[in-house]
Amino acid sequence: MKTVLPHEIAQSQALAERSLLSRVLGWLGLSLLLTAVGVLATPLFPIQGGLMLVVFIVLLGMIFGIQAAVAARRQELAVGLFVLFAFVEGLFIGPVVNAYLSVAPDVVGTALLGTVGIFLVAGAIVWITSFDFAAWGKWLFGALLVGIVLSIGAIFFRQLPQLAISAFLGVVFVGLTFFDFWRVKAQRSFDNSSLLLALSLYLDFINLFLILLRLLGRRR
Repeated sequence: MKTVLPHEIAQSQALAERSLLSRVLGWLGLSLLLTAVGVLATPLFPIQGGLMLVVFIVLLGMIFGIQAAVAARRQELAVGLFVLFAFVEGLFIGPVVNAYLSVAPDVVGTALLGTVGIFLVAGAIVWITSFDFAAWGKWLFGALLVGIVLSIGAIFFRQLPQLAISAFLGVVFVGLTFFDFWRVKAQRSFDNSSLLLALSLYLDFINLFLILLRLLGRRR
């Protein structure tokens, strides 16, 4: 029986990590492209008024559907839901993005470049360091729940500082971006689904972009 040397194990692990990362980034790139198409298609499929809430609930259902399909090993269904989710998300955020494009297109460009920059920095730091972000998970998800509750409260109580809430959520999603990149690095190619990891990073990207859009737009 052939003896596997330590350096061969390390090389095999590195190849598995790069393979998983490439698949995750591939799904992430596809989802962002589909969302951009959805934003451009907004005039053809306008979502307004009460329909916004319906679509939001449908999007949440799709997230759980993707997770359930992956757990049931129904890859075709998971991919189909993922593709549909990314496109519908574009339709959902389209009115906001297009409103900014019509009055302040530079804000949209700056928010997009800022989000891409955060992702590049986070991915690079996670990949070139050995820092363990595992402990960040529970604190970040707890902070996210607090931010969501505050955001909902701001709808009914105008006294709540919406700008501060947006900044707080921005910090949370930056942390989640680091954490989710670490999850990609920490997983083996057979331990988790690249689709679910891409979905997490996609949600980080979209939320960071919208938060930066709101913060930069407030300065106008």
